[in-house]
Amino acid sequence: MRSYQKNSSLLLVRIIVIVSASLVYLFMTGNLLTQLPPVERPTVVQSTPVVELSQARPVKPCSSKQRDFQMAVAFPDWGTTAYGESDTKWLTELPHIQTKTAACWVEMPVLFHQSSLTSTTVTQGSSTSQLASFNYGVHLAHALGLHVFVALQLQAAGPQPWSGYIRFSTYAQEQQWFESYWQAIKPYAMAAAQDNVEQFALGTEYGWLEQNAPVSLWNGLIAELSTVFPGTITYDMNWGSLKTPPPSWMRNAHLKMIGVSTYSPLVGTPQRVDPKQIFALWKQTVKRELDNFSMALGEPIFLSEIGYPNSVDALYHPWESFSTAPQDPQEQAAACDAALTNIIPDQHILGSFFWGWGNSEDFNLNGLQAATVIHRYYKTLQA
Repeated sequence: MRSYQKNSSLLLVRIIVIVSASLVYLFMTGNLLTQLPPVERPTVVQSTPVVELSQARPVKPCSSKQRDFQMAVAFPDWGTTAYGESDTKWLTELPHIQTKTAACWVEMPVLFHQSSLTSTTVTQGSSTSQLASFNYGVHLAHALGLHVFVALQLQAAGPQPWSGYIRFSTYAQEQQWFESYWQAIKPYAMAAAQDNVEQFALGTEYGWLEQNAPVSLWNGLIAELSTVFPGTITYDMNWGSLKTPPPSWMRNAHLKMIGVSTYSPLVGTPQRVDPKQIFALWKQTVKRELDNFSMALGEPIFLSEIGYPNSVDALYHPWESFSTAPQDPQEQAAACDAALTNIIPDQHILGSFFWGWGNSEDFNLNGLQAATVIHRYYKTLQA
């Protein structure tokens, strides 16, 4: 769970408009933002070409030669034109994910909407990438040699928009929600199939529904999705559910992997941790929980999201997108280093999707030490 889910869709739209307007202006003047050294916020400008789909030359997708491990970075993008041919940030920054992190996969979240936590109607919203833009984004990623993981997400209007709080009081309401949800996501599943998307998450962090909605409704949704999408189907749970026994539907034969949004806190108070101590702390807390859940599930898992904000207190509430604490790129980098050192040799874990690249507030990896750390580990796996 990240704090962007605690903000309203309106705030997301305002951010998109501001960022888009700024980038378009910079592009028209021949300049795009770059990063200063990690101790500063990005303010310097450099010239960076925009890669159009027509200019991208298809290349062979990269993959790990060391073991079956998905080396990935998430590129969250919100708005009806997200991932499309007019999305300057997507066109410009997508190639940088490869060069700066050595990622072989890119995660493309698609955000849906419902009017309240108890609404049974799921729709596209002002933050949902339209199909034409979505298709364009997938094609460009593939043309650049990236594997694509599409992760469906959902946000409710109101003061607590996180999808984990969605709940219902009757079976009829639950049934209506699952039917509406399938109709909303079906066009994207079909488009993903036509675009040869490799991996598709049917949902992200639907905490209450995971444990309380009837198994038959979950299995029905998985069956519907499997009829139109032939690639790898996953579901992405929140780290807060790791201590809860996995529901039986998570072992559905069509559900190939379970992802975990891995934002587990490593400390109980806001404090800076000595970077030399983070590896052991990560091993004793996060790794242990992940391994225990994987063993309870009876199969490996992957980290569908993992990230740390650029702040002194990065390990306290790592799901928070904004922090009032001072920036600390060294702490962020050390946390990523500790995570990768722990998980790469861990046979219970099949991949890491780092959050995020662009539109990710204090998590942003672009130009920071954390991206260099990720590059070092991912490049080693490809050797």
